[in-house]
Amino acid sequence: MSKSTESKSTDFAASLTELEKVVAELDSDVPIEKALVLFERGMQLSNACEKFLTAAEQKVEILKRSSNGTVSIETFSLNIDDVEVSEKE
Repeated sequence: MSKSTESKSTDFAASLTELEKVVAELDSDVPIEKALVLFERGMQLSNACEKFLTAAEQKVEILKRSSNGTVSIETFSLNIDDVEVSEKE
């Protein structure tokens, strides 16, 4: 993994961690003014994470070996219905 890729992955991980903290704080009893600031920050982080994931999805390719041994490259496609989401308590 290149340093640029590692940096982006670290940025993604940091953004996701911060987003989780923002959501947890929003789930608590916070004044409306602070909730608005947190919501705005959460939207920024969410957009940054989505942008990273979209770029990653576009780069992912699946090598598919056919029955005759030839290899073809197929663009990765994610079906959101196939993704399991675990809920944190």
